[in-house]
Amino acid sequence: MGSFSKMWELLMESIFPSNIYCISCGSMITRDRAYSLCDRCMGDIHWITGKSCNVCGKELNEEYLGSICYNCMNREHYFGRGISCMTYGLLERQMILDLKYNGKGYVGIAFGEIMADRLAVEELETDIIIPVPINRERKKKRGYNQVQIMGAELSRLSGIPMIYDALVRQKNTRLLRSMNPLERESAMKGAFEVPDSKVKYIQGKHILLIDDIMTTGATLDACSKELLNKGAREVYVITLASGGNRKPSDV
Repeated sequence: MGSFSKMWELLMESIFPSNIYCISCGSMITRDRAYSLCDRCMGDIHWITGKSCNVCGKELNEEYLGSICYNCMNREHYFGRGISCMTYGLLERQMILDLKYNGKGYVGIAFGEIMADRLAVEELETDIIIPVPINRERKKKRGYNQVQIMGAELSRLSGIPMIYDALVRQKNTRLLRSMNPLERESAMKGAFEVPDSKVKYIQGKHILLIDDIMTTGATLDACSKELLNKGAREVYVITLASGGNRKPSDV
């Protein structure tokens, strides 16, 4: 693990030089900055450090009486527990858009570091990490799967092995942000499959499924359902960001 870890670090540093500019505002920073963030942006990010949903990990207001968010009250998830690092606001959205659409693959390394620190304070029995696969056309256009970059760094820092191709996308769907919750769930049915050659690696395993954003959880549920159907013992999820705790009438 140590040799691979060092090779990965050197490769990523050569492709995506770290700690030169803040990944949020672009200001110059020193190489000792955590997550490649300047002080101002570090303070402006809406970190999830307090009360959160016991199921999906979304932030809950301290005044909120329940322990489960509105979304999880109204749907049953296939994954056992979710963890999220920050709430999806304007600043968080722009960083994720830069990673996904503006060719800033190095941002994914910083995101992986954030996830590794978040995972370190949780008590989850995890055997392998599996990234959510993206639409083939989008991957071709970007040149990478941003979730795989995050997952590889999370794997390197946590020591948990990652299987990058344990899930494949069976159908390409339009962007989920244009759909309501029911449309998302319908679009994701049968969207993912575990290849026969990978079944032996997930059977009986505790799996940590990784994605960039959690909204309704439709994508993560579709992936979790397929992993469980192919023999996984338990599926947990970790996302960089998650939406707010909105009432169904507000969605």
